[in-house]
Order: sequence, then C-alpha cells, then structure tokens
Amino acid sequence: MAEDTIRVGDLTCAPGAKVRGMLPVTGTDLKLPVTIIAGTRPGPTVAITGGTHGGEYPGIETAIRLARSLEPTDISGRIIIVHPVNVTSFYARTQYYVPEDGKNLNRVYPGRARGTFSERIAHTVFNEVMAQADFYLDLHGGDIHESLTPFILYPTACAPEVAAKSRAASALMGFPYVLGSLSTNGTFGAAAARGIPGLLAELGQCGRWSEEEVAQYLRSVHNVLRHLGVLAGPVADLGSVTFFQRMSGVNAEQNGCWYPCVKPGDRLRAGDKVGEIRDFFGDLLAEYRAPANGLVLYVVTSLAITAGDPLIGIALP
Repeated sequence: MAEDTIRVGDLTCAPGAKVRGMLPVTGTDLKLPVTIIAGTRPGPTVAITGGTHGGEYPGIETAIRLARSLEPTDISGRIIIVHPVNVTSFYARTQYYVPEDGKNLNRVYPGRARGTFSERIAHTVFNEVMAQADFYLDLHGGDIHESLTPFILYPTACAPEVAAKSRAASALMGFPYVLGSLSTNGTFGAAAARGIPGLLAELGQCGRWSEEEVAQYLRSVHNVLRHLGVLAGPVADLGSVTFFQRMSGVNAEQNGCWYPCVKPGDRLRAGDKVGEIRDFFGDLLAEYRAPANGLVLYVVTSLAITAGDPLIGIALP
C-alpha cells in the first residue's frame, strides 16, 4: 500500500503531493524528466515510461500529458512517470539506438551502474523507478522508420501470476492485438523477472504523432489505471482483442534498398513474399518470405537497410 513518502533519485514526494524534477543517470551528465504523483488514498504504485526509443512520439506525448493532468486527488496510490527516457536519442532523432554508444536501450535492461551509456540509463530507470512499482507500463510508438498496427506485448518468461496479471491488463488497453513475449532484456521483461507485472504498448506511425493517437493512448492508460484501482470508475470495454503466442521477426541479410510488399494487418502464410532488397543499380539481392503463418504487426518503411536490421514483425498464433 502506498502511504509513505516516495523517493526517486533526489526527488521526494509525500502523500497528497505532486513533484516534478530531473533524475540524474548514474555516472553521466544526463538527467531525465520525472513526475511523481502521490495520491491522497492508499493504493498500488504504477510506473509509466515514454520514449524508451527517442523517435516514438505518441508514447512520449502521452506520458507528458499524463504527468501534467493527473493530480493527487485523482488517484489512490502513486504514479511515477519518466517523459522521456531516451533524451539524447529524442534530440538526435535517431531510430532504435542511443547516440552515445549505438545500443538499443530496450535490449540492455536491467542495465549496469558501470556499463555503457545505455546500460547506465537502464540501470537508473530500473532501480529508481521500475523497482518501486506494483505495475509497469512502457509506452512506445512507430519509430522513425516503422509502420505498425497497434499491439501490446506482455511478459511470459516470468512467474505465472505475473504473466496472468500482465495479460489481463493488456486486454483492457483496447489495442486489437496482444502477444506474449519471452524477452527478458527489455523494460517489461526485466520488470517481470523482478516480479513486477506490466506491458509494452505500440501505437503510431513513422516518427509522427497525432491528437487522435494521444487521445487513444490516454483512454487506454486510464482504463488500465481504473483496473488497477489507481483511478476511480468502471473499467470500459474498449474493443475486442485477438491474442497471439509470440512475435517473430525477419531481418535483413544484405545492405541495400528495401522494398516491402506487405503492410501492417496483412495475414500471411508461410512462404509468402514480404519484400526484397536491391542494390543501387536496382538489381535483386534477395527476396524475403514469411517464416510462418501469421499477421504483420510492423513493416520497416525506410528505403535504406543494413544487414541485421529488422524488416517486418509477424504475430504468430
């Protein structure tokens, strides 16, 4: 139960108060914007992050608005919001990677205090924010080079009760597709390994954001907060959900120009062509095909592609 003063870095917040400030990242000059809202009534602690990837704007703007709009009188328990997490990537407008070390921040959790720049961000956010939570939401969106259909990932490589709580909340976001994930080195997977249920949400297109997307995100997050008892009111039915077992990716094996021939939401059969890579003369280097039956969740939209890059993500039954 959330009744005591909460501390995040150098920030402290007593019950009935709202505090905002900067969270220093261990061993760097970087500071992350954080808002803490401590309710006037006891309840769970929820951690929310936006901008784990700096070009995923719908989640960042949603986190900013949640931090501004939620007040202590609105909630039971406590909410900690980081908005955004990946500050240097946000300003550099980079896809996936943290400029200082070229690592994907969502592949290095729970991080290391004496690690690389990305690992130090992950260590700080994990220990100062996520580790204090009873539930965790990570808000993502279509990165600068990604087109996607809205979907949710929840952890499955964890205790069954953690997976069950995560799955139940995921179904209330109103996103059409919900998938289990075996990841343990990303945000929600690392949290689940600590016994903290949570989810990762994806909403948005190609490094853009809109008022409609942010409004949808706010409805979804508010619904989960009502489910958790943090906000008052009934849990709404935001639409039907299709569950998938997991996601499989197709990665590039060549440098070149990428020409997809599928779009998010398409149904695929194993062996269906999903695109091709050509060289600068337009000559074919390779065709790419679906590894299994499934549904296209996202497609990389950039013409430029390098070996090892994701090309598409497929939800598998």
